[in-house]
Amino acid sequence: MEHWRLIIDIPRDGATNMARDEALAYAGVVPTLRLYAWQPACVSLGRFQRSGEIDQAACAQAGIDVVRRPSGGRALLHASELTYAVVVDERHALLGGSSILASYRQISLALVAGLRQLGVAAELTPVQRHATRQPMLDGVPSAPKPARAASGPISAACFDAPASYELTVHGRKLVGSAQTRRNGAILQHGAIPLAAHAERLSGLLRHPPADLAARMIALDEAAGRAIAFDELAEALLAGFRASWGIAFVPGTLSAAEAAHAADLRRAKYSDAAWTFGR
Repeated sequence: MEHWRLIIDIPRDGATNMARDEALAYAGVVPTLRLYAWQPACVSLGRFQRSGEIDQAACAQAGIDVVRRPSGGRALLHASELTYAVVVDERHALLGGSSILASYRQISLALVAGLRQLGVAAELTPVQRHATRQPMLDGVPSAPKPARAASGPISAACFDAPASYELTVHGRKLVGSAQTRRNGAILQHGAIPLAAHAERLSGLLRHPPADLAARMIALDEAAGRAIAFDELAEALLAGFRASWGIAFVPGTLSAAEAAHAADLRRAKYSDAAWTFGR
């Protein structure tokens, strides 16, 4: 049986969380599942998203941090949620090959198995071969997307619509994920909201979608009851064990990874030029 490192982190600020995720992926890849939360609440922008799509003044007034992810996609509000990060070599057999779609599918199947532990019947979104919503790799879709429809611009909110193999419940998006790859390593991280925050997120966007609450769903509504971080974490671990046939060994960042994370936090993720330079 293959062993993976498990890191269940204390809640951290946005810059620290993104620095730790990147350090895990690029300081020498050890197959790792990291589960974590955010304190204070934070809006994360996709790697190539325009920072002008969020209302910086509204975020500051609400005491909400802003950070830019190393991965693609659109804006997420990280408040009452669990965030997962999978870090692994892109050639690893469990990922189903080197394609982005295959890796999304395999990770999503493990998440589905975990959510079933909680009685949540999440479903994988079919492959969106002719739509604008594709799994994101450094801000670039995994398949070509057509020209923008005449009906208007794509929403700035990640939860506005699911991409291929993302998870929905009754057609509403439950998990927002994004992936980045460099030097043969995959980092995929995703947010699972524990409680609804569509209205709160809409207030932080300059042009929010009118029906965001109808397009996304939080875990408490999907399960019909409140579910805490620890209960969701245990369910997800069971899902990964059952789907991938792996065992977890509790761990933490190595000294080299921790040093790299500290450097990344200071020089990159806390830098306004990185966060707001686009």
